Amino acid sequence: MKDKISIIIHTPTGKEPKIISFKIKYIKYFSVLVLVFFFLSFFSYLLNVFFVQKYFWLKEKEKKIKTVTKLNNKYKEELTKLRNNLIKLENYLIERGVIKKDKDALGGLSRLKAEELSDEEYLSFLISQSEKLFNQLRITPTGFPVSGEITSTLGWRENPFGSGYEYHTGVDIKAPYGDPVYATAEGIVKYAGWLSDYGKTVIIKHPSGYETLYGHLSKIKVRSGEKVGAGEIIGYVGSTGRSLGPHLHYEVRLGSKFLDPLKFIVWK
Repeated sequence: MKDKISIIIHTPTGKEPKIISFKIKYIKYFSVLVLVFFFLSFFSYLLNVFFVQKYFWLKEKEKKIKTVTKLNNKYKEELTKLRNNLIKLENYLIERGVIKKDKDALGGLSRLKAEELSDEEYLSFLISQSEKLFNQLRITPTGFPVSGEITSTLGWRENPFGSGYEYHTGVDIKAPYGDPVYATAEGIVKYAGWLSDYGKTVIIKHPSGYETLYGHLSKIKVRSGEKVGAGEIIGYVGSTGRSLGPHLHYEVRLGSKFLDPLKFIVWK
């Protein structure tokens, strides 16, 4: 009986006890099966936990990929918009003669840059081009030198001091006496002083090749040879020289040619 285990079951009625015998080898087999069952159950639990975590991880990763893809597409769209806006600005400046069209122009051969460079490198390229355009604008006469009403433009006009006609070389802007006059672009003061019929005058030479003249000033704030920035006060409205009242005579020159200041004051 050594290879068996017996269980004696007593009944409360006083009947003969029941004896149930199990072979030890079967109990061992059963124990092994129980252990295997628990092992498999535990292993299954671990697998479920792993795959559930993996599922949520993949879902989160998929969500992040979609977000990154969306942002990347948006980035490329904005990059294209930036490039197109810069090309429009560049073409406009080329048409106005502010800059020259060359191989480095955004709308020219440089559009191949989009294929040659990564998005980040191309963005840096566009930023450098925008800085070039800005630097060119900074040295090109732009906007009003003083706030006021334009009373006379470039060209032939009746002589306000007598009979006949005379050629007016700029525009007259009526403004209150003493109002500040601003440089319309960065440059070097070429002349600051009294200049014949212009009265007290400032002439600025700009790196772009243009020159601007500000005449009939009441007071000059800058000196010859001084560097001035765009928007810097260079004098004040007056009526010196050949003048009928407070106003600013403003000219834009390129070499010996008088250009229409209106094209620089109001860009259309």
